[in-house]
Amino acid sequence: MKKKRLISLLLAAFITVMPLSFSFAAPTPEPTADNTTSTVTSPDGTTRTVTSDGNDVKSTPKATESTDTSSDTETTSATETPSDTSSDTSSTSDTTSQSDTDTTSQNANSLPDGVTMEDPSLTPPNVQYAQSALLMDMASGRVLYSKNLDERVYPASTTKIMTAILALEMGNMDDTVTATYDALKSITLEDSHMGILTGEELTLDQLVKGMLVYSANDAANVIAIHIAGSLDAFVDLMNQKAQELGMTGTHFVNPCGSHDDNHYTTARDLAILSKYAMKNDQFREIVKMPIYKIPATNKYASERILVNTNLFLGTSRSTYYYYPPAIGIKTGHTSQAGYCLVSAASYNDTEFLAIVMNCKNVDTKEQAYSYIDSKALFNFGFDNYTHQPLAAVGDIVSDSKVYEAKQDMRVAVTVENDVSALIPSGEGNAEQITTNIDMPEKLEAPITKGDVLGTVTYSYKGIEVGSANLIATNDVERNNILHVFHLVLKVITSPFFFIPAILLILLIMYARYQKKKRERQRRIQQLKKNRQRSSSENETGTRTPTRQEQKELTAKQKVQIQDTEDKTQKEVQSHLF
Repeated sequence: MKKKRLISLLLAAFITVMPLSFSFAAPTPEPTADNTTSTVTSPDGTTRTVTSDGNDVKSTPKATESTDTSSDTETTSATETPSDTSSDTSSTSDTTSQSDTDTTSQNANSLPDGVTMEDPSLTPPNVQYAQSALLMDMASGRVLYSKNLDERVYPASTTKIMTAILALEMGNMDDTVTATYDALKSITLEDSHMGILTGEELTLDQLVKGMLVYSANDAANVIAIHIAGSLDAFVDLMNQKAQELGMTGTHFVNPCGSHDDNHYTTARDLAILSKYAMKNDQFREIVKMPIYKIPATNKYASERILVNTNLFLGTSRSTYYYYPPAIGIKTGHTSQAGYCLVSAASYNDTEFLAIVMNCKNVDTKEQAYSYIDSKALFNFGFDNYTHQPLAAVGDIVSDSKVYEAKQDMRVAVTVENDVSALIPSGEGNAEQITTNIDMPEKLEAPITKGDVLGTVTYSYKGIEVGSANLIATNDVERNNILHVFHLVLKVITSPFFFIPAILLILLIMYARYQKKKRERQRRIQQLKKNRQRSSSENETGTRTPTRQEQKELTAKQKVQIQDTEDKTQKEVQSHLF
């Protein structure tokens, strides 16, 4: 009986524990990846398939054998008339897909050495070929991504950005310039040139356009001597301008970018220069020209057709990298500098500046790595950032009490210009923008509508993303009576009033002290005289009454006279009655 009962208890315990043991032993299921995909249209018009987290759907690229035999884009002869090919541009999207291959979702806390991002929570762009690189918001100057930002590199023909801006700021574009032997003697057939001949006459405008569009070294030298008188003098102007702009890691040796170990810059400095240059309207118009034609000159009977060396701007040199949002800026190449590209793109009111330095391009097709990395930077910017409106002119940002205002009128302030911020796209990011208003603690009347009263700054995760002046939206008159009262009160309580008043009081006290001192001395002298008189009287036996004694005698006489008069009056009255 006891054995049966014991078996029953063990069986019941076994049945109770079994489900628990299975639950402990069961493995925790792995979270399933969301494989939802969607189609995204890039700024260049290409269509890409992306996952729900915004990453591209990758395909393993196949190695292709290049048959491109085109020459270096920096050394193409100007005498050739380019033919505009119309081959299928669908290869552009294929190249983009290839450039994004092997992109890994790197953790924000484990960025590669030398790489920085303004928002580390974003997946960095796949910049795998450039020695140094940068993506900047052109409006604010914020660096969104960088790779070896301050590492010294050779600028090659991107040097001509500085040469051009000095020419535009210091020269007259209508000037006729004659090319000299000194300007052309260092130019070789291997250099990038537009075939300028000694004695050829060109306008400064033609020279600047030929230099920026076609990367002409000969044009750069001719410009330099025209502006400064010599190459060395112009180089001094270049370095002086670099210092003015804050390009602390840059030193120029020549105006065209020919290699010299002492001719160097950084990605940061090139961004500073390019952002500054793009504020010049003439510069902006020139650097986005796909083709420039120079008419016949005194040395050439026919026009010269110059095709922009920037493959983003057209299809004449290559159909692989035409990028409609591109608006410039400058290519560069030497064997020591590698292939460099300073480019800008504008899309949906957003402008980005991309810089890649020292890429090892192989051709102008699948292996033009400077364009692959630059495209990756632009895609990163346009895909991950958006403009968030913050304030418009007329919006009341704040209002404030005004000191000495008539009828206690307050002043309302609005932004001087519309303000928007470039922030990462995504839900909840706009709510992370903070506002900081900087205005004087005491605003004084009168205030006129439109007066600048302070500034407003907008920040995203501690990073300033926008700012504007704050201006008054209404007039505020001054209460003149209150103003006069405050002036009087201010005078009375002013140290400049107290000090003279204290000095005056001290002067009066000093004067009274001196007066008492004189009286005391006079009394002492009088006492001395009295003593001398007393001593003399004692010697003669007679004494002159003192003033006090004379007063007492006079008072007694008056009493006696008054008594006599009273007695006389009484006697008269007694006889009458």
